[in-house]
Amino acid sequence: MNTRALLLLVHAVVVSFAAMAQIDVDRPLVLIGPADSARRVMGLSDATAEGDALNARSAALGRFRSATVSGTPDAWNADLEPALTGPPDPGLELVLRVPQANTGAVMLTINGFGPFPVEEAPGDPLDSADVPAGLMARLLFDGIAFQLVNGRPSRTRPCPSGFVEVSDQFCIEPDQRDTLDFREAAHVCGALGARLCTWGEFYAACARAAQLGLNDMIGDWEWTNTSANADMGVRVVGFSSCTIAATAGALDPPARSFRCCFRH
Repeated sequence: MNTRALLLLVHAVVVSFAAMAQIDVDRPLVLIGPADSARRVMGLSDATAEGDALNARSAALGRFRSATVSGTPDAWNADLEPALTGPPDPGLELVLRVPQANTGAVMLTINGFGPFPVEEAPGDPLDSADVPAGLMARLLFDGIAFQLVNGRPSRTRPCPSGFVEVSDQFCIEPDQRDTLDFREAAHVCGALGARLCTWGEFYAACARAAQLGLNDMIGDWEWTNTSANADMGVRVVGFSSCTIAATAGALDPPARSFRCCFRH
């Protein structure tokens, strides 16, 4: 029997017994056909165990990854149906309804496994009220903790040491750094968790230089991270005014002054 005939036979068996029960297949099932409508298994009943095939209706309802949290605001319990038979695997996605806002760091237990931390980012636990009451919280398991994907309020990061706040959007270094080529300058800023300033950020800071205590904003060309209308072209700014700009090759000499900016 050739492969196509075998596949068609399996399809026929699945359809014929759909009303009776799901079936076990001891090898990968490959569906072929001239159109998407011909490459599908129909009639699968709702799964009742973790290893059962997931039909489209159950997937749409989120049945295997949804639950309502019980426990305290910071110690969550979730009972999935069907229950996990072992610790969660990396990549597990959950959608949990959280009745109460959290008051601090959260630990989650699933079907008795855990507890696992729930984090804003790897190694960064939740702060108070990061999860508002009633949120359908989407969580992804990274093998150690569940990462909260949605629902977090925006946070403003403080300016790093040595930076001056220009607005509620960004901070800037008050002094120029020694001349480097574009790539080296970008690496220096990146190592600080910052980046080269945009043209717009330079202008916003330059216009308030005296008020903010910024030095040498005008007098020579500084690198920005704003591209120009030329191959490998970068905007350089500050030669004679806050508004003047020119184009320089990112890989061409000479080296230029620069300063780093940090986004809140």
